Amino acid sequence: MASNHLDIQPISGAMGAELHGIDLSQPLDSDTFGEVHQALLDHGAIFFRDQDITPAQQLAFARRWGDVHLHPHIQGLPEQPEVFPIVKDVDDVVTLGGEWHTDQMFTDTPVRATMLYAKEVPPFGGDTLFANACRAYDALSDGMKDMLADLRTYNQYNKKKKRAAAMQVTDIEEEAPWAEHPLIRVHSETGRKALYFCYEGITRHIVGMTEEESAPLLDFLRGHMARPEHTCRFRWEVGSLAVWDNRSVQHLAINDYNGYRREMHRITVGPEASH
Repeated sequence: MASNHLDIQPISGAMGAELHGIDLSQPLDSDTFGEVHQALLDHGAIFFRDQDITPAQQLAFARRWGDVHLHPHIQGLPEQPEVFPIVKDVDDVVTLGGEWHTDQMFTDTPVRATMLYAKEVPPFGGDTLFANACRAYDALSDGMKDMLADLRTYNQYNKKKKRAAAMQVTDIEEEAPWAEHPLIRVHSETGRKALYFCYEGITRHIVGMTEEESAPLLDFLRGHMARPEHTCRFRWEVGSLAVWDNRSVQHLAINDYNGYRREMHRITVGPEASH
């Protein structure tokens, strides 16, 4: 196994860091992986540049974090079903993940982490925004924290959401199941509290309230989460790889590169109950 000198460079005051001195085509020794794991806990999202890896090598790295999760509705690569391509072709006008969200919150046990590897990127645009849900929670007033403390949400897969034509979405049940989660989630490793919800197409309403009654509170929290001081922005290059912690981070893929092709390879690690 390879031993690496790890150089950690934060990319914003809110969250996110680039890690240099790592070659992900080679297995990492336990000490180096421990540093990488701690960097994820410290920064919420970590980024590697100039990686030249195969789907099998990406999968080997993902398995260091835990059991790999198969998406319930999107097919993976034929030779590596744990890896699924996110492709936006030149004539697509929609993209996957174009609203603030945390991955697969529509399941009872959402994924813990997501890994995304850039295979092809546009000459400009196509960045991803990330938001620190712990920092957003900390910035709330004590009164708001008390009000939110015991609230839970209903979440359901959004079958009506438009997706890029190249996305291979499998058949979905006529009525997708509901998943219930706490509005304030406690991180299982750090113990920090985080706001935990998705865009309105996934997080439908607060338990015990109607959608109409829930909307003002959820809309406020969505806007609060996306405040610039809670976020970072990552510009992709071919060979860039990102890992983010879905227990404490939301993300949004910016759809500003129509007429260009973008291809990413995604793996999710989990699942883990939200409690």
